[in-house]
Amino acid sequence: MILAFALLLAQAAPELGVLPPQTLAKGQCAMFLWDRSSGERIAMVRGGGGTMLLQRKAGPAVLAAEAAAPANAETPPVLGFAPRARFADGEGSAAIDLVITANQGGPGATVRDGVLTITGQDGVALVVPVAGLIGCV
Repeated sequence: MILAFALLLAQAAPELGVLPPQTLAKGQCAMFLWDRSSGERIAMVRGGGGTMLLQRKAGPAVLAAEAAAPANAETPPVLGFAPRARFADGEGSAAIDLVITANQGGPGATVRDGVLTITGQDGVALVVPVAGLIGCV
């Protein structure tokens, strides 16, 4: 009975694929997030946090920014990227809650730790521990 319930949940949970390599225009910044358990690149947030690109199993998805947590001394934006933000499209939503550290003596930043939560229209959520990088070209 428990196994059947677990299989049903696994089938209902949103699924992510590997995000293919992305090209940035000169002067553009992006944050890339990797799944901590598999090491696969699963998401990209474009400079300024306006959109998130995900690779769903059904194909690529561009989610628009819904909200970012208000900046404060504990969670200031780093290179224009809010550590807490929410994105959505017609298929569901994605929320990030990250620890971002600016690189000392160099450009970019590191996402040391964080969580990406993908929620489908039915309310079923996939919570993925992530790490990542912020860089500009």
